[in-house]
Amino acid sequence: MKQKVLLIMPYHCDLIHAISLPLGILSIGSYLKQHGYEVKIVDFSVRRTSAKKVWASFQPDIVGISFPSVKAIDGILQISRFFRDKQVPIVWGGSFVDVGVLRHFFNTGLVDILSFCEGEATWLDLLQTLERGGDLSEVEGIAYLKDGEIVTTPPRPFLDPAELPRLDFGLLQGLPEYYHYLYGCSHVVYVYLSKGCPAHCTFCVNTLCHRNQRRRRPLPDFISEITELVTKYDANGFYFCDELAFANDRELYEICDAFEQTGLPFNWGFQTRIGCLSEEALKRAYDAGCRWIDYGVESGSKRILKEVKKGIPYDRIEPDFEACSKAGLISIANFIIGFPGETEEDIKASIALAKRLKSTQNTFARYIFGENTPAGKKLMEETNDYPVFHKLTDYKSMDFFKNKQHLSHIPQKELDVIQAYFLMTAIFRKDYSDSRSYDLFIKSVLTVLRRLPRMDFVCAVKALYEISSDFLRMACDLAFHPGIRKKYDLQ
Repeated sequence: MKQKVLLIMPYHCDLIHAISLPLGILSIGSYLKQHGYEVKIVDFSVRRTSAKKVWASFQPDIVGISFPSVKAIDGILQISRFFRDKQVPIVWGGSFVDVGVLRHFFNTGLVDILSFCEGEATWLDLLQTLERGGDLSEVEGIAYLKDGEIVTTPPRPFLDPAELPRLDFGLLQGLPEYYHYLYGCSHVVYVYLSKGCPAHCTFCVNTLCHRNQRRRRPLPDFISEITELVTKYDANGFYFCDELAFANDRELYEICDAFEQTGLPFNWGFQTRIGCLSEEALKRAYDAGCRWIDYGVESGSKRILKEVKKGIPYDRIEPDFEACSKAGLISIANFIIGFPGETEEDIKASIALAKRLKSTQNTFARYIFGENTPAGKKLMEETNDYPVFHKLTDYKSMDFFKNKQHLSHIPQKELDVIQAYFLMTAIFRKDYSDSRSYDLFIKSVLTVLRRLPRMDFVCAVKALYEISSDFLRMACDLAFHPGIRKKYDLQ
């Protein structure tokens, strides 16, 4: 008899609005449903509910919980404790499972199986093995405990994306729960056309999860999903959350043609790498409804870029942003600060580059240390000067916006002020789609307030506290450290 499967996206401790559709568990759920399984998806990040209520309405034979980031640790532990008492197998998967140290997961006593990388085929294999009473060692791409020891099975070969079904949006509790306001679009939905990236950036989980391989989904399936989201769910904007949405002009032209052939009104944006797209292709994208592009610049220091194996042509950075400006596209330049060994000279180079770019927005995130990333392994082999995590909850200190465990030569407070300057500049500028000051900020606040009645009270209070305290902290950093601002020319 086929098992009933419950797939859960946990709440995030400081998020009131879901970051995106839970694309990972939605793809797994769609794949299992195609193979005849009864699947229920519950997203605690968009709807006030409890594990008790979920159990009362759907008593699963197995529970899968996504582990997207350290922000979800508290939610995952709370949900897992409930289902541990129900004595059903608990599986954790998601991008953070690939980064963390395995013993920290199993030491919680709240998980039976860890699923690595892409989970569609792994879940099907796992369910079929459990149903026939087989040996878990036969299932590729997992880890589990046997006689108190961690057993890790061989990595699973990737599925051809053509073997995956279209995403079944009916498995979700409601698409409007995921709408974002972004660059003039009120109903933005996150989608994906490809998996993985061929780059070898040492700080990126792509090396672990996707093994530096990139695979594109069949275009007709993707266009069919876009059509459904517009005509059935009233979406008017799409953000490609692919690690690398378009690797060259040909791929971009292909999607532009396909979008125009639908005849549907919507805008879109995506992430790509410096040097991939020509000025002509960017103009073509604008004509086909594209309105924003994310670029991972990471650093203005050639030394740092070489150290982290970014692999982008430095002499194309400024021209690519200028090309976006000429095409009328909003451009976002993403930087990272706090790299291992980063010096004052390196970070000044990043700030100078950010100020030279004709970018619409510059973001400065913190470097995150991951013990299983290529950079993390190298640090652990070469030096003792790295963060030590003794239990799973220690990872909560890993934060893109306030990480205290940086490994650069820059004082912590200087990193705080630099990051606050660029983040506050983005928050309090005019909206990108009209001329009203602070419009994007105001609309974001209104989105938060509209979501409060649907959120768990404790979670909502925690989220509001985190948001308000972060905002106050950044304001104080800027107001009370004029010397640091002057040092880095942040006036």
